Amino acid sequence: MRTVLRAAIVACVVAALVLVEVTSSRGVGWRLITFTYQANLLAAAYFGWTLVSPRADTRVVWRGAVVLYVVLAGVVWNLFLTEHSMGYTPANFLLHVAVPVLALADWLLVGRGAAALRWWQPLVWLAYPAGYLLLALLVLNDLGRRAPYYFLDPGSVGAGVVALNVGALAAGVLASGYVLLALHRGARVLSTHSA
Repeated sequence: MRTVLRAAIVACVVAALVLVEVTSSRGVGWRLITFTYQANLLAAAYFGWTLVSPRADTRVVWRGAVVLYVVLAGVVWNLFLTEHSMGYTPANFLLHVAVPVLALADWLLVGRGAAALRWWQPLVWLAYPAGYLLLALLVLNDLGRRAPYYFLDPGSVGAGVVALNVGALAAGVLASGYVLLALHRGARVLSTHSA
């Protein structure tokens, strides 16, 4: 099951990138500024690494971060962004539905005997989204490019709403990280009782 799930994640990301490159007039390059594409590339890289180096599974903190990022990208897109994008195109379905579902299935079903996560690790998982947020708010807006998401664009929704959105996103990332931590610990308990 491990190999099938992880190969499927890598295949979904590669297929989505190829689809976007060949069907879009602007190609895939400009989309790499979005959190979704970055998170999915991280997922493909991590899960691809685990396929060639089984020792990568000991890096459960990296796995948790990757799972968190693709699941959050999927949830945010499905709840708030489908009407602001081209909808459920094949590439969008792969990146925003298939990869998050596969990654979450992997988190729940594979490697339950892996190293334990610590209580503080979901706090560390905030680092990448926080860095991305700084890039989106400061760099892209200062370069005259609109933030890739309307809810992070002060020109679209106002600075006060952006501040509220940032707070809500931070709380959501942290809460989701602790949900993943709880799921991981629950799966570990189940695997020790069934052994």
